[in-house]
Amino acid sequence: MEKSEIIKMGYVIQKFLEEERLQDAKPKDLMPILVEKSFFNQDHRSGLPLRNLLRELDEDDLLYLLPQVSVERKEVNRFWYFNAIKI
Repeated sequence: MEKSEIIKMGYVIQKFLEEERLQDAKPKDLMPILVEKSFFNQDHRSGLPLRNLLRELDEDDLLYLLPQVSVERKEVNRFWYFNAIKI
């Protein structure tokens, strides 16, 4: 996915988090809106497409493109959380 698409996705995520008043939302919580807005074709395994994208961004040091995301790193796994940014 191109950087410009990821930035657009960030705006959609921000709006969704604000409207739904979600705290510590997980990728599976965001997948319905991201599929609806055509960022992903469909949801597999409770948010796997978004988690894969987040892993790629993390490895490439590009997580700043989605300022709503935070990560909790364990020895093997990473846990992703989304919170609306305060402006």
